[in-house]
Amino acid sequence: MQDENTSAIPAVSTDTSELPPIDEGHLTGLPQNSAALLVRQGPQENQRFVLSGEEIILGRSDDSHIVLDDVTVSRSHAKISREDSTWQIEDLKSLNGTYLNQNRVEKASLNAGDELQIGKYRFSFLLPKA
Repeated sequence: MQDENTSAIPAVSTDTSELPPIDEGHLTGLPQNSAALLVRQGPQENQRFVLSGEEIILGRSDDSHIVLDDVTVSRSHAKISREDSTWQIEDLKSLNGTYLNQNRVEKASLNAGDELQIGKYRFSFLLPKA
């Protein structure tokens, strides 16, 4: 029998109709060669995390670059990395998985407007305007 701290979360909802459109203000001020994650649902809703550098770790651990305070998030849950102008998400063998556009992924490329889900957090991936 699994306890509630180790059980997997249910399948990700495919209904994104409840999410409002992204406010253009969230795109303002993003430096070139950066990206951002906008919290669309969950704790810290409407917070924007600017991604810069080659590698960003998301997880429950205080050592993570982006700390996600949720018991369904692994200590080191996922990694976002940049190679030239391409961004990728990689699941770091988390218990509950990393979802990109409602599909569980091990590693995938990110595009502007993509939706990520990690635990109770739903993010939109943002790129600076050209």
